[in-house]
Amino acid sequence: MIQKPTIMFYVQHLLGIGHVFRAMRVAKGLARAGCETHIVWGGSRIAEMDTNGINMHFLQAVHVSDEDFKALLLDDGTKIDEAGIKSRGAHLLRLFAEIKPDIVITEAYPFGRRQMRFELIPFIEAACNTHPKPLIVSSIRDILQENRAPKRVRESLDAIHNWYDIVMVHGDPALIPIEATLEHSEEIIDKVRYTGLVTPDAIDRSVAPSILPDVIVSAGGGAVGKALMHAAVDAMHYCKTFPTNWCLTTGPDLPQKEFELVCAHAPPGMRITRFVTDLANVMANAKVSVSRAGYNTIGDILRAQCPAVLVPFAGGLETEQLRRAQMMEKQKLAALLLDQDLDPRSLAAAIDKAAFLERRIARFDLNGADSAAQMLIDEFSRSR
Repeated sequence: MIQKPTIMFYVQHLLGIGHVFRAMRVAKGLARAGCETHIVWGGSRIAEMDTNGINMHFLQAVHVSDEDFKALLLDDGTKIDEAGIKSRGAHLLRLFAEIKPDIVITEAYPFGRRQMRFELIPFIEAACNTHPKPLIVSSIRDILQENRAPKRVRESLDAIHNWYDIVMVHGDPALIPIEATLEHSEEIIDKVRYTGLVTPDAIDRSVAPSILPDVIVSAGGGAVGKALMHAAVDAMHYCKTFPTNWCLTTGPDLPQKEFELVCAHAPPGMRITRFVTDLANVMANAKVSVSRAGYNTIGDILRAQCPAVLVPFAGGLETEQLRRAQMMEKQKLAALLLDQDLDPRSLAAAIDKAAFLERRIARFDLNGADSAAQMLIDEFSRSR
């Protein structure tokens, strides 16, 4: 019988929660495959997150205040001090010693999460100096941040060369290969393993959705959803195809003041909620979905096969959502509305346009969580 590995999965969200939902789906796939799975969680806790079957370990939570990703802040908004930094690093190393993992996974790092090097480098070095050495895996999305400084790209590639055994790319190269957004990827291509897109389970269309709006507007975690929500509140008035029966789901990270403001301005025929547990099923039964263009949202749309309007977030140096939305538009799976053009009238017009898109089955691998689990089990077996 093949021994199933013990997994230690480091997950740190700083702004937005898309990364952690993808990581949790991968962790669930590992648990389903029989792996003892431990997630080390470095961000604020998310009440809606289903952690059943996963061993959860919580570091003192930190986040950043905006897309500049400069200062690490505690939940109370104060900057983490040197003692807090040392405490987190020591806690992480204690967990590694206690769990004794066969596989160590870092979400995003070394292609992201540079702010966490103070604890990640000692952690990875400890893993490299352990006997037997665990497999060390980087878990990344299919589209990386573009226009990074050459020094930063080299830093990431050198970390892969020196420490990592596998770069687990959660994508389908038929949609976009890693070399499209990672310079000099040929240097590490032998370590790249594509898992397919990590998406929700296939939708059981015999199960009725929790709500049945004509237009569902969602903002992922909500950290970058303010502008979309405020435009959507007034857009229903201008929409010719669907003049009523809208639902706006703001996400848990939209500030309470903004949530209350959206609720106060919502017209009759519009429902406002923070979270929809069966979002993909709601999308599948809606006439049009409106959203940002984050990784998980695109997975929901591809599963739901629903006409969509994508308004990619473009704050700071972000390019990932724009490229993802452009790919979806090229595949005739969505209408694209640029962030700088977003207002109630333009959003209503985009929804009217998307209403005439055909529902299409996208021919991409959407089973990334289970595929990732099987790949890691196979790699572990070969390494032993």
